[in-house]
Amino acid sequence: MMGSKDMTMANEKQRRLGLGWPIAIFMGTAMLAGVFAGYNKAAAEAGDTMLAPWVGPLIAIALGVSAMALYLRRHIDQWRQWSPRKRLYWISLFGSFGLGIMIAIMMQSGQQDVSNDMFSNSALTPTMAVVLSLMWVIGLGVAMILYHRSIDDHERHAYRLGAAAGFYAFVVPCPVWWVLARAGMAPPVEAMSLFLFSLIVNCGVYLWFKFR
Repeated sequence: MMGSKDMTMANEKQRRLGLGWPIAIFMGTAMLAGVFAGYNKAAAEAGDTMLAPWVGPLIAIALGVSAMALYLRRHIDQWRQWSPRKRLYWISLFGSFGLGIMIAIMMQSGQQDVSNDMFSNSALTPTMAVVLSLMWVIGLGVAMILYHRSIDDHERHAYRLGAAAGFYAFVVPCPVWWVLARAGMAPPVEAMSLFLFSLIVNCGVYLWFKFR
């Protein structure tokens, strides 16, 4: 009995560690792209020759895809043991996370002035703006369809509460910030700041009700 329990705990621990690798790969990809962006920024400030804007993202994404392919090849047997619903669930989550990382990398490389940060509101090339918009709308739309087809009632409840909290986190501060800015008492409204704030609140409430 005790041996069976220990084996179950070990398998669960191994599974958790296995699922942590995709997140590590995504974060490593983003960090590598950030290194290239930092190099170009430093080169621009020093007046040195910069890399082509597409070089860093291409190398980072290529290495990230290669690492993910190796991960999937190693864990393919465990993947096949999952139910179709569970596969759909993790595809939607990791797909959304990977989409966000890729958009962030491309946004950094698509700025006309590489010396600015990603959230600086600096100009993007028109082509990059269209590509990023399509990736966000189509990619997120597909991921959300897969996600809602795979979740149970408990997670759906947590998702709805998180969505409501994220909504309030936007509609409460946005008008306040807007009227204060019109009176010269606050800087102009930053849409991305409000978006990130509502997203953090959404995620925090969702995780609380999902795992409590």
